[in-house]
Amino acid sequence: MENKYNEKLDIIDGSVAGVPTVEYGQVLEYPNEDVKEHRGDLHRTFKARHIQMICLGGCIGSGIFISTGKALRYGNYTGMFIGWTLICTMSWTVMQVMSEACCIFPTSGAFVDHAARFVDPALGFAIGFCEWFGWITVVAAEGAVFRVIISYWTELIPTAACMTIYLVVVFAIHIFPNKMFAEFEFGTAAIKVVAMIVILLTCIAIVAGAGSTGSTHHAENYTSLPAFPHGFKGVAQSFLLAAWSTGGQEIMGITNGEADMPRWNLPRACKNLLIRIFVFYLGSVTLITVLVPYTDPRLLGTSSIAASPFVIAMNDAGIKVLPDILNVVVLVGLCAIGAESLYISSRISTAMARMHMFPKIFGRIDTQGRPYMSLLIAMALSTIMTYINCSNTGAVIFTWFSSITATVYFLAYMTICISNWRMRAAFKAQNDNPLTLQYAYKNKFFPLGSVFLFISSIFVLASTFYVSLFPIGAPTTAENFFETFLCVPLFLVLYLGYKIVYKTKFVDPKEADLQTGRRPLTESDIAFLEAYYSQPWHKRALTYLTF
Repeated sequence: MENKYNEKLDIIDGSVAGVPTVEYGQVLEYPNEDVKEHRGDLHRTFKARHIQMICLGGCIGSGIFISTGKALRYGNYTGMFIGWTLICTMSWTVMQVMSEACCIFPTSGAFVDHAARFVDPALGFAIGFCEWFGWITVVAAEGAVFRVIISYWTELIPTAACMTIYLVVVFAIHIFPNKMFAEFEFGTAAIKVVAMIVILLTCIAIVAGAGSTGSTHHAENYTSLPAFPHGFKGVAQSFLLAAWSTGGQEIMGITNGEADMPRWNLPRACKNLLIRIFVFYLGSVTLITVLVPYTDPRLLGTSSIAASPFVIAMNDAGIKVLPDILNVVVLVGLCAIGAESLYISSRISTAMARMHMFPKIFGRIDTQGRPYMSLLIAMALSTIMTYINCSNTGAVIFTWFSSITATVYFLAYMTICISNWRMRAAFKAQNDNPLTLQYAYKNKFFPLGSVFLFISSIFVLASTFYVSLFPIGAPTTAENFFETFLCVPLFLVLYLGYKIVYKTKFVDPKEADLQTGRRPLTESDIAFLEAYYSQPWHKRALTYLTF
């Protein structure tokens, strides 16, 4: 089908066929899992439980376990509360805003496709390239941390060997069909969720005096230490560290492109995200600030598991076993996030190839639904990025590259807001509004939610600019500046360059493509949703555990 910003966008779409109608009073069963979408060769194999668990525990990793130590050191309890509260609220809001378009147009390109479709192809290219390359560097960054975590037990294993083990695990996951990747992510996310619950309960017990030392902490950060030890810089630094530990909601839009019932999966994932945000993240931050003084010198080892405030609190309480368990969970989390990052980068490049923004070779997909060329290219680049960390010079180069991920979240959030506004304008201009249809997913807080997200993203970007220009405990240099702010000038260069070379125009809402990739609800979908919503609330809640 022709559209307004490329020749032909061959992305999976359509509806699930062959799903039996659900009668009222019948035991609620999910549509036949053997039914898949093959248009575009990407298979719709992600089930509701996969999407839900990935949203609940998929992004739990080194960010929450280790980076919180650095945030506590720089921002104390005030910086952490402000940083994590704002970023967590933004993360939940972006899911609300993004889900509108992703439920109607569940394409594998997700917000990249939506930006090109409703705003400007140049915007889609710029944010797509930054996301693609940024997630490749995440693969390598987790590999570098993998070596540090192993050193908690032994220093005898060479750095390159540790990185090789990590890469083999991450790459091996993608050798199997997509369904195996979904199962792996489901399993590892479940492990991380259980571990977080155990850790939170343990920290609560430590606050009450548990452990062999039996000491009760008295929250020195709140009573005898300055609230803002580094001023606003500490708060600004917390924004970045909070984004690193809580960001990555884009994966939900990407995986939704391979889900068998997007309208069912994504809204439920939004509700699960609330648990991760308010129980895991904000609960962790609260306990950390009570248990560990921000002046603790052990927090200075910001790249080591020993610098984790959880480990520090457990060691102080005389608990010997849980730190090792936490270490194992972090290793599992690193491999899972590495696999997720490889998945996201490969799907973005595949979608961009089909949008004629990347070379066609990126769009090749095998019979198992794997974009094998995009995967191979991402594997090669992430391997190079991982191994250059073995040398001092390479580590400096990698730090520059990995800085793309530091701010790409906020640029993506702004892009999603703009795309949402332009999509709604296109609905109105063409008098074709799917949001008014039965069981359509609508952002409950429109337009306040998207306005808040857009303004807060600008504020956080400005704060990042400030702390990049005047870093904590370091001089103002170009190296220190671009170490955290490289993504913004790169994004602008990519946007302007693509716009100048291809002479793209802003999409007229009257001419925006409202058909490609659109997936209306079928009669079977509606019958299924009717049966679900006709049940009492406790039975609906139970489906979060059974599907």
